[in-house]
Amino acid sequence: MATYKGIQGYTVQKLASDPTAADVEGQLWYNSSLGKFKISAGGAGTWSSGGSMVVGRTRTGGTGTSAAALCVGGYPPPSGGAAEVEEYNGSTWSEVTNFPAGNFSCGMAGSQTAALWISGDLGASPGGSESYLYNGASWTATGNRNDPAGGAAIIIRCQGCGTQGAALTTGGETTPWPTGNYVNVTESFNGSVWSEENAYPLNTSEVQLMGTEGAALGAGGYPGAPAEKLVNEWDGTSWSAGTNMSNGRSEFGSSHFGATQTSCMVFGGPPFSNKTELWNGTSWTEVAIMATGRNALGSGGSITNAIAFGGTTGSTTGATEAYDNAPISIKTVTVS
Repeated sequence: MATYKGIQGYTVQKLASDPTAADVEGQLWYNSSLGKFKISAGGAGTWSSGGSMVVGRTRTGGTGTSAAALCVGGYPPPSGGAAEVEEYNGSTWSEVTNFPAGNFSCGMAGSQTAALWISGDLGASPGGSESYLYNGASWTATGNRNDPAGGAAIIIRCQGCGTQGAALTTGGETTPWPTGNYVNVTESFNGSVWSEENAYPLNTSEVQLMGTEGAALGAGGYPGAPAEKLVNEWDGTSWSAGTNMSNGRSEFGSSHFGATQTSCMVFGGPPFSNKTELWNGTSWTEVAIMATGRNALGSGGSITNAIAFGGTTGSTTGATEAYDNAPISIKTVTVS
């Protein structure tokens, strides 16, 4: 009688107990204690709807995770910047301490209770390159960015990554918008002081940064091709070209808090896109689409707890969605 080993030329490992799922992803074995074949496999990630924001808005600052997100400012209709701040607990948004001024198009880094606000448009307020720290209860001014316009303008439409005490930002536009200039400025933050770093490879705004202050991925941007697909990698000292995204994106969301340079995701963007792409350090893969396509949205999280909120679908929305990249698990092999 022919055997599996004789036909295939190899054996299936026999184990008395199941190993850790993540250590043996894609592998098959025989659990001798249970008398069953087992395999370790990852499921498909999915987006699910969450609670709506108290006030829907676009160009909002966002950070945190799907269980603990922060939304700052934004551009509510018909005009002007919002000072309102909202916190999300995984199901419900609640208004908390207002930002010191109405604002929109800012960058954000850090967590819900230890966040960094990075040089947004303060609307009618006097301009500058301000930064603010948030401790979950109040806002405190901290060191200003190194203004490339010599004090004449602020940088808006940038994004940050990292933590409140070790953050990175790059790109953006100088005000007054839309007559300002695109910039390639890269700066790091140590919790109190901004330092200029080596410039981004091109002048662009709306670059999404993912990772840490010392190892980040910069993706997409504006204006237009080729910026919308370009990806660059930061090693703590300099930028180098990475693998382009499949879809061009600007005004989009990302897993910019909690992700790593080799494990992150992007989603949304013009024209009201619902597409999502995952980066594994080697290639980009399109995965589950959002229920609500949108751009100019708030975002945060990692590939296991990403969040998308607000933005525009043609009109301003307060819709929230959370992404769960299904964890690797052990499954019993059955015969059908």
